[in-house]
Amino acid sequence: MSEVFIFGVAWEEIVNWFATQPLYGQILVLIGVFAVLALAVVIVYFVLKGVAYLVYYVLKGVFYLLKGIGLLFYKIFEGLYYAISGKPKPESTAVEEQQAPPQVIVVKEPEPITPVQRTYKTVQSDVAFCSECGSPFSDSMVQTLFNKGFVFCIRCGHGYQANSTKIES
Repeated sequence: MSEVFIFGVAWEEIVNWFATQPLYGQILVLIGVFAVLALAVVIVYFVLKGVAYLVYYVLKGVFYLLKGIGLLFYKIFEGLYYAISGKPKPESTAVEEQQAPPQVIVVKEPEPITPVQRTYKTVQSDVAFCSECGSPFSDSMVQTLFNKGFVFCIRCGHGYQANSTKIES
């Protein structure tokens, strides 16, 4: 049987080395081999994708270049035809513009932005519990209510206000 060499080492030596490794070493080697193979597949995928995009955009550019050159030759020969024959060049664009109905441009005015208004419940100065969730107001909540005039429940988020003014936000 002919010997197979991988990276200059005989195949049997690699198999013998792998077999002499402990089980966790064999598992780690297999994981490493699969990771390298997966990485190679991902790299090949992105290289092929890049080459495909390159070919696509080069062909697209060549197409538009040839299309422009073709249009150039068409316009040159069309001008030569009318210059040699002495026939007047038809003004088809002016006739088409006259036949087309005028387009009406509609400009929408932006809607006015109205601020959101929140109304809070008016509470007594001796408030102690949230009327929505029933949790007691902490001392800092009561102090905030007296200082700022409004407070939010820390559990349910319901707003309370010391007087009945509207606050815009």
